Amino acid sequence: MGLGQLLRISLLKLLRVGEAMLKLPDGSRISFDLDQAPEILSNILHIYYYMDYGFVSDALPRAGWRVIDAGAYLGAYTLWSARMVGSSGEVVALEPHPRNLKLLEKNVRLNGLRNVRILPYALSGHDGECILYSPRYRALASLRREHAEGVGGEVLEEVRVRCITLRTLFEVLDLDRVDLLKLDIEGLEYEVLRSSIDLLDRVDRVVVEVHLDVRSLIEIEDLLKARGFKPFIKLDTLAENQAFIIALRD
Repeated sequence: MGLGQLLRISLLKLLRVGEAMLKLPDGSRISFDLDQAPEILSNILHIYYYMDYGFVSDALPRAGWRVIDAGAYLGAYTLWSARMVGSSGEVVALEPHPRNLKLLEKNVRLNGLRNVRILPYALSGHDGECILYSPRYRALASLRREHAEGVGGEVLEEVRVRCITLRTLFEVLDLDRVDLLKLDIEGLEYEVLRSSIDLLDRVDRVVVEVHLDVRSLIEIEDLLKARGFKPFIKLDTLAENQAFIIALRD
Protein backbone atom coordinates (compact mmCIF):
# COMPACT_ATOMS: atom_id res chain seq x y z
CA MET A 1 0.00 0.00 0.00
CA GLY A 2 1.48 3.36 -1.03
CA LEU A 3 1.43 6.49 1.07
CA GLY A 4 -0.84 8.20 -1.44
CA GLN A 5 -3.38 5.41 -1.15
CA LEU A 6 -3.19 5.44 2.63
CA LEU A 7 -3.72 9.17 2.84
CA ARG A 8 -6.97 8.76 0.94
CA ILE A 9 -8.43 7.40 4.18
CA SER A 10 -11.83 9.02 4.03
CA LEU A 11 -13.39 11.25 6.61
CA LEU A 12 -16.82 9.65 6.78
CA LYS A 13 -18.65 12.25 8.79
CA LEU A 14 -18.62 14.52 11.76
CA LEU A 15 -20.36 12.63 14.52
CA ARG A 16 -20.87 15.68 16.68
CA VAL A 17 -18.99 18.87 17.50
CA GLY A 18 -15.35 17.89 18.02
CA GLU A 19 -15.67 14.23 17.01
CA ALA A 20 -15.21 12.55 13.62
CA MET A 21 -14.87 9.15 12.01
CA LEU A 22 -12.29 7.73 9.59
CA LYS A 23 -12.52 4.78 7.27
CA LEU A 24 -9.28 2.79 7.49
CA PRO A 25 -7.57 1.02 4.56
CA ASP A 26 -8.98 -2.38 5.58
CA GLY A 27 -12.53 -1.02 5.75
CA SER A 28 -12.66 -0.60 9.52
CA ARG A 29 -14.10 2.62 10.92
CA ILE A 30 -12.59 4.53 13.79
CA SER A 31 -14.09 7.38 15.77
CA PHE A 32 -11.82 10.01 17.33
CA ASP A 33 -11.77 13.49 18.83
CA LEU A 34 -10.73 16.10 16.26
CA ASP A 35 -8.36 17.80 18.68
CA GLN A 36 -6.44 14.49 18.82
CA ALA A 37 -6.21 14.12 15.02
CA PRO A 38 -2.39 14.39 14.67
CA GLU A 39 -1.78 11.44 16.97
CA ILE A 40 -4.50 9.15 15.62
CA LEU A 41 -3.21 9.79 12.08
CA SER A 42 0.33 9.03 13.24
CA ASN A 43 -0.94 5.82 14.84
CA ILE A 44 -2.64 4.79 11.60
CA LEU A 45 0.54 5.47 9.61
CA HIS A 46 2.56 3.29 12.00
CA ILE A 47 0.16 0.37 11.50
CA TYR A 48 -0.96 0.55 7.88
CA TYR A 49 1.84 2.29 5.98
CA TYR A 50 5.14 1.92 7.80
CA MET A 51 4.15 -1.52 9.16
CA ASP A 52 6.05 -0.76 12.35
CA TYR A 53 4.20 -3.47 14.28
CA GLY A 54 4.48 -5.99 11.46
CA PHE A 55 7.72 -5.38 9.56
CA VAL A 56 8.62 -9.05 10.12
CA SER A 57 6.05 -11.30 8.45
CA ASP A 58 5.98 -13.82 11.30
CA ALA A 59 4.60 -11.08 13.56
CA LEU A 60 1.53 -10.48 11.40
CA PRO A 61 -1.50 -11.86 13.30
CA ARG A 62 -3.06 -14.98 11.82
CA ALA A 63 -6.36 -16.81 12.17
CA GLY A 64 -6.85 -18.31 15.60
CA TRP A 65 -4.17 -16.28 17.39
CA ARG A 66 -4.58 -14.76 20.83
CA VAL A 67 -3.15 -11.22 20.80
CA ILE A 68 -2.62 -8.86 23.74
CA ASP A 69 -2.71 -5.18 22.74
CA ALA A 70 -1.35 -3.22 25.71
CA GLY A 71 -1.71 0.50 25.19
CA ALA A 72 -4.59 0.09 22.76
CA TYR A 73 -5.37 3.83 22.59
CA LEU A 74 -8.45 4.22 20.31
CA GLY A 75 -8.11 0.74 18.86
CA ALA A 76 -6.41 1.05 15.45
CA TYR A 77 -4.12 -1.92 16.15
CA THR A 78 -6.94 -3.74 17.94
CA LEU A 79 -9.23 -3.41 14.91
CA TRP A 80 -6.46 -4.40 12.50
CA SER A 81 -5.40 -7.49 14.45
CA ALA A 82 -8.99 -8.54 15.28
CA ARG A 83 -9.77 -8.75 11.57
CA MET A 84 -6.66 -10.85 11.01
CA VAL A 85 -7.18 -13.36 13.86
CA GLY A 86 -10.82 -13.83 12.85
CA SER A 87 -13.63 -15.43 14.81
CA SER A 88 -11.40 -18.27 15.99
CA GLY A 89 -8.93 -15.84 17.57
CA GLU A 90 -9.06 -13.19 20.28
CA VAL A 91 -7.62 -9.76 20.96
CA VAL A 92 -7.29 -8.55 24.55
CA ALA A 93 -7.03 -4.75 24.50
CA LEU A 94 -5.83 -2.75 27.51
CA GLU A 95 -6.38 1.01 27.72
CA PRO A 96 -6.40 2.94 31.03
CA HIS A 97 -7.28 6.51 29.98
CA PRO A 98 -11.05 7.00 30.47
CA ARG A 99 -11.68 8.97 27.26
CA ASN A 100 -9.49 6.70 25.14
CA LEU A 101 -11.23 3.71 26.71
CA LYS A 102 -14.67 5.08 25.85
CA LEU A 103 -13.68 5.57 22.20
CA LEU A 104 -11.98 2.17 22.08
CA GLU A 105 -15.19 0.51 23.25
CA LYS A 106 -17.18 2.56 20.74
CA ASN A 107 -14.86 1.58 17.88
CA VAL A 108 -15.05 -2.12 18.69
CA ARG A 109 -18.87 -1.89 18.71
CA LEU A 110 -18.85 0.22 15.55
CA ASN A 111 -17.06 -2.56 13.68
CA GLY A 112 -19.20 -5.36 15.11
CA LEU A 113 -16.22 -7.21 16.58
CA ARG A 114 -17.04 -10.06 18.91
CA ASN A 115 -13.50 -11.34 19.31
CA VAL A 116 -12.18 -8.40 21.34
CA ARG A 117 -12.04 -8.23 25.12
CA ILE A 118 -11.38 -4.74 26.56
CA LEU A 119 -9.82 -4.14 29.98
CA PRO A 120 -9.43 -0.69 31.62
CA TYR A 121 -5.93 -1.33 32.98
CA ALA A 122 -2.40 -0.06 32.53
CA LEU A 123 0.36 -2.65 32.39
CA SER A 124 3.05 -1.87 34.94
CA GLY A 125 5.76 -3.47 37.03
CA HIS A 126 3.42 -3.69 40.01
CA ASP A 127 -0.26 -4.09 40.89
CA GLY A 128 -2.28 -1.27 42.42
CA GLU A 129 -3.36 2.30 41.82
CA CYS A 130 -1.19 4.53 39.63
CA ILE A 131 -1.29 8.06 38.27
CA LEU A 132 -1.52 8.40 34.49
CA TYR A 133 -0.04 11.71 33.29
CA SER A 134 -1.61 13.02 30.11
CA PRO A 135 -0.33 15.93 28.00
CA ARG A 136 -2.36 17.55 25.22
CA TYR A 137 -2.37 14.41 23.08
CA ARG A 138 -3.73 11.48 25.07
CA ALA A 139 -1.83 8.92 22.98
CA LEU A 140 1.26 10.13 24.85
CA ALA A 141 -0.15 9.62 28.36
CA SER A 142 2.31 7.77 30.58
CA LEU A 143 2.75 6.48 34.12
CA ARG A 144 6.09 8.34 33.97
CA ARG A 145 5.52 12.06 34.29
CA GLU A 146 8.93 12.95 32.88
CA HIS A 147 8.26 10.87 29.77
CA ALA A 148 4.82 12.42 29.22
CA GLU A 149 6.33 15.91 29.52
CA GLY A 150 9.30 15.03 27.33
CA VAL A 151 7.27 13.75 24.39
CA GLY A 152 4.05 15.71 24.83
CA GLY A 153 4.78 18.91 26.72
CA GLU A 154 2.88 20.16 29.74
CA VAL A 155 0.85 17.59 31.66
CA LEU A 156 -2.76 18.75 31.53
CA GLU A 157 -4.42 15.84 33.30
CA GLU A 158 -3.59 13.40 36.09
CA VAL A 159 -5.85 10.35 36.21
CA ARG A 160 -5.94 7.60 38.81
CA VAL A 161 -5.92 4.23 37.04
CA ARG A 162 -5.52 0.59 37.98
CA CYS A 163 -2.14 -0.91 37.18
CA ILE A 164 -1.52 -4.63 36.78
CA THR A 165 1.51 -6.74 35.97
CA LEU A 166 1.71 -9.07 33.03
CA ARG A 167 1.63 -11.91 35.57
CA THR A 168 -1.65 -10.69 37.04
CA LEU A 169 -3.13 -10.29 33.56
CA PHE A 170 -2.28 -13.91 32.75
CA GLU A 171 -3.84 -15.04 36.04
CA VAL A 172 -7.02 -12.96 35.67
CA LEU A 173 -7.62 -14.22 32.14
CA ASP A 174 -6.37 -17.74 32.91
CA LEU A 175 -4.00 -17.58 29.95
CA ASP A 176 -1.83 -20.55 29.15
CA ARG A 177 -0.21 -19.12 26.02
CA VAL A 178 -0.23 -15.92 23.99
CA ASP A 179 0.66 -15.84 20.32
CA LEU A 180 1.58 -12.15 20.26
CA LEU A 181 2.16 -9.52 22.94
CA LYS A 182 2.18 -5.94 21.64
CA LEU A 183 3.40 -3.20 23.99
CA ASP A 184 2.96 0.51 23.31
CA ILE A 185 2.98 1.69 26.91
CA GLU A 186 4.94 4.94 26.85
CA GLY A 187 8.13 4.15 28.71
CA LEU A 188 6.99 1.21 30.86
CA GLU A 189 8.03 -1.51 28.42
CA TYR A 190 11.23 -2.65 30.19
CA GLU A 191 9.60 -2.52 33.63
CA VAL A 192 6.65 -4.64 32.47
CA LEU A 193 8.83 -7.25 30.79
CA ARG A 194 11.34 -7.43 33.63
CA SER A 195 8.75 -7.74 36.41
CA SER A 196 7.14 -10.80 34.81
CA ILE A 197 10.19 -12.17 33.05
CA ASP A 198 9.32 -15.86 33.38
CA LEU A 199 5.88 -15.24 31.83
CA LEU A 200 7.64 -14.51 28.54
CA ASP A 201 8.20 -18.25 28.21
CA ARG A 202 4.46 -18.46 27.49
CA VAL A 203 4.58 -15.80 24.76
CA ASP A 204 5.52 -16.69 21.19
CA ARG A 205 6.10 -13.19 19.78
CA VAL A 206 6.67 -9.76 21.31
CA VAL A 207 6.23 -6.43 19.52
CA VAL A 208 7.50 -3.43 21.48
CA GLU A 209 7.47 0.28 20.79
CA VAL A 210 10.63 1.36 22.60
CA HIS A 211 10.84 4.87 24.04
CA LEU A 212 14.52 5.71 23.96
CA ASP A 213 14.29 8.53 26.48
CA VAL A 214 13.56 5.87 29.12
CA ARG A 215 15.41 2.71 28.05
CA SER A 216 17.95 1.81 25.40
CA LEU A 217 17.35 -0.67 22.63
CA ILE A 218 20.21 -2.81 23.95
CA GLU A 219 18.59 -3.20 27.38
CA ILE A 220 15.32 -4.50 25.98
CA GLU A 221 17.04 -6.49 23.25
CA ASP A 222 19.25 -8.27 25.82
CA LEU A 223 16.29 -9.00 28.09
CA LEU A 224 14.39 -10.63 25.22
CA LYS A 225 17.43 -12.59 24.04
CA ALA A 226 17.85 -13.99 27.56
CA ARG A 227 14.36 -15.52 27.29
CA GLY A 228 15.02 -17.21 23.98
CA PHE A 229 13.84 -14.54 21.53
CA LYS A 230 15.53 -13.27 18.39
CA PRO A 231 14.94 -9.50 18.16
CA PHE A 232 14.57 -7.50 14.96
CA ILE A 233 14.89 -3.71 15.18
CA LYS A 234 13.37 -0.87 13.16
CA LEU A 235 13.90 2.81 13.87
CA ASP A 236 10.80 4.99 13.95
CA THR A 237 10.31 7.03 10.78
CA LEU A 238 8.04 9.54 12.54
CA ALA A 239 9.82 10.10 15.88
CA GLU A 240 13.55 10.09 16.51
CA ASN A 241 13.20 9.02 20.15
CA GLN A 242 11.37 5.79 19.31
CA ALA A 243 12.14 2.42 17.77
CA PHE A 244 10.36 -0.89 17.32
CA ILE A 245 11.44 -4.37 18.31
CA ILE A 246 9.81 -7.51 16.99
CA ALA A 247 11.04 -10.56 18.90
CA LEU A 248 10.41 -14.08 17.64
CA ARG A 249 11.25 -17.42 19.21
CA ASP A 250 14.83 -18.25 18.21
